Amino acid sequence: MTHADDLHRLPLQESVTAAHDRTRTALASPDDRVLDAVVWLSAHLAAMEHAVYPFMRASLPADRKRIDEQRRLARRIQRLLRLLEQRCAGDGLAPPGSAERIRGALTVLMAEHEEAEGLLLARLSDTMTGEAGLTLAERYDHAIGHGPTRPHPHGPHHGKLGRLTYAFDAARDHLLDVLDSRHVPLPRPDRLQRQIGRWGRYVLGSGEASDQPGTQTEAQGTDQSTPRRQP
Repeated sequence: MTHADDLHRLPLQESVTAAHDRTRTALASPDDRVLDAVVWLSAHLAAMEHAVYPFMRASLPADRKRIDEQRRLARRIQRLLRLLEQRCAGDGLAPPGSAERIRGALTVLMAEHEEAEGLLLARLSDTMTGEAGLTLAERYDHAIGHGPTRPHPHGPHHGKLGRLTYAFDAARDHLLDVLDSRHVPLPRPDRLQRQIGRWGRYVLGSGEASDQPGTQTEAQGTDQSTPRRQP
């Protein structure tokens, strides 16, 4: 049994495995689902770069060369994802090449990436407490829900400039997703809903009688438990 198959896994591994599984399923689906694979794998690669690799490099100094190789492999995958996105979107400026050939190349690189990633995560789990593992898993999940949804193979990906680029890419992608009415299958955290105040409900015409101006006194006048003012 290899380290990657060990049942004592970092909690992060469950989320990582789910991202790979969803990508493979979408990649093998009809053309109208292929873009889901682009979204899932783009989000996963960005989340690993932003939330996991910096911590991994600090915790595994002897494996920094492997981590750097994994980062370079991620850039190759992102370039293929960009090509696949362009082909599926009918971009006339896309380089020549069939979507089927791109899918095949992605499948090969994904397998290589997933195997190396599993080994690194297994080594990382040996150096971490359970609480630290849960914290890292939460950071990854947060990055999946808030990070980029499209491939960005060019530009800086780590360091201070990489963090700024990550934030810009995420904001841009989310805006484009809305403008394009693009299906984004990623889990999104529930946004906090601001409570509408009594005046807001009154203006909207949806307030209850007890919340509308002038009705509180009337309600008190009919409530036998509330003492009336004597004339």
